[in-house]
Amino acid sequence: MNAQINTFQMNVGNREFLLADVSKSSGLIGTLTFTGTPPSQYERPHTTTLFYVENEAIINLTRPPKGDEFTDKIVHQISSLSVCDEKIKTILSAVSDNYFTYSQSMSKSLQPVFEILSEGIYVCYEAKMIPSNGSRTFFWSAYAVRYELQGSSEYNSSMGRDSNYVPCFLIPTTGISEFSDTKIKAQREKLNTGKKVGGLAYHVSGLFSALLDGHHSATACLLNDMDFRCLVIEPLRDVLYESAEQAAEYGRNPKIAALSCPYVKIPISMMPPMMLESFLLRRSQARPRGYMEIKKQANKTLKMVSRRNIDRNVLLKAELLPDRAVIESAHSVSGLSDEQLQALLNGETRYEDKIIVSNNYYNSVVTACNYLQYEDFDRFLNFASAIINNPNLTATHKYIIERLCAINDEKINDFFVELAESGDAQYAEHIPSIESYIKNYSKYVSDNLIEQNKRIEKINQALKSLDSEMDSSNIEKMESIVKNSKKDRIVK
Repeated sequence: MNAQINTFQMNVGNREFLLADVSKSSGLIGTLTFTGTPPSQYERPHTTTLFYVENEAIINLTRPPKGDEFTDKIVHQISSLSVCDEKIKTILSAVSDNYFTYSQSMSKSLQPVFEILSEGIYVCYEAKMIPSNGSRTFFWSAYAVRYELQGSSEYNSSMGRDSNYVPCFLIPTTGISEFSDTKIKAQREKLNTGKKVGGLAYHVSGLFSALLDGHHSATACLLNDMDFRCLVIEPLRDVLYESAEQAAEYGRNPKIAALSCPYVKIPISMMPPMMLESFLLRRSQARPRGYMEIKKQANKTLKMVSRRNIDRNVLLKAELLPDRAVIESAHSVSGLSDEQLQALLNGETRYEDKIIVSNNYYNSVVTACNYLQYEDFDRFLNFASAIINNPNLTATHKYIIERLCAINDEKINDFFVELAESGDAQYAEHIPSIESYIKNYSKYVSDNLIEQNKRIEKINQALKSLDSEMDSSNIEKMESIVKNSKKDRIVK
């Protein structure tokens, strides 16, 4: 029987997305959650979630026995899409090209994927994703061993249950042995000629999504210092209840107020009636046809056919990406005025008798810096430099300097040169880090200049091949556009 797909375009709180109700599908992509047997009678059972494609378990996410919904998970890639049916891989790989390269609508691009998703309601949207594991490690080389990922819990203790955010960090679904310099070069060529590339991701837990397609595109965007964008699919399973106070006003027990996933909280009143009914009837997780077979794979290890040496430049650029702390801070603070920032610089944690960030001053400064880095780069630079220039705030200098060292930017380089040349004793312990940054930034600029010259040469060759008769002023304008097309920093 053919799958039944109903879609609905929505906008909630300035967030645009496609809502998709999937029923009678083949259920070849989804997650399976079960309780594992504890190693001893004195321990609580652990909860395991497997992300699967077809009958193959691809990713294992285990919540330790100590944990609850706010406890991070142990994450491990246990298989690869390479062992799945070619038809499924073709469906997944076509989405990115159709949407990003050929400008097909989101609904039409995702239709073939909807037909193989597990039954349920999904929130779909386009977003910038970060090709790292949230700790500045390149995503494609980070999951060969089991380890606890910070930010992978169902609910984030820093952001709370009500926050809206993009689950932007990526978990690969193909093995690192499939890393191909040739394919990365091809994707970079597309970018260099002005074409768009992107990926397809499926949210699995917390801040993390499984990348179903676009591994080489993500790497190419990283090397080209460009944003990597994906079509993201999020299962809509959770609910938010009205507060006890709100319910008391009507003399009743708290009722469901909104349907919830990381990206958006949809008020009940805004849900299409048929989709709301479908959600309430099928809220529990659907059991895949190969349930027992998938479950048996929970503890297997990813087979490494052969290893690939990843370009060192890729690894270095991944270290410059925003990490989990930045994302959490960006969503745990609703806003910071200039007056509040000035109060923090004055050593205060309160402004107009209200707590600015928290009662802890160090935590307040750290969170404010992370928030500004993600939301407003110019204000971040001003705030960070003001902190470092304040001899009364030396306790925060190390953290702030480490933050600045993770960003390639001309203004930061100039600021560090000024500090290095000042000879001020209060910066003595930070001079090695500052000098290392200045050296690395010089190389970064040099490498970028080489890349820019290559791109300009390609444009000139293209013009010649077309026998164009553009005058020198037009060529200069085109070269200027190319030179300015690459941003010197990786920030929002």
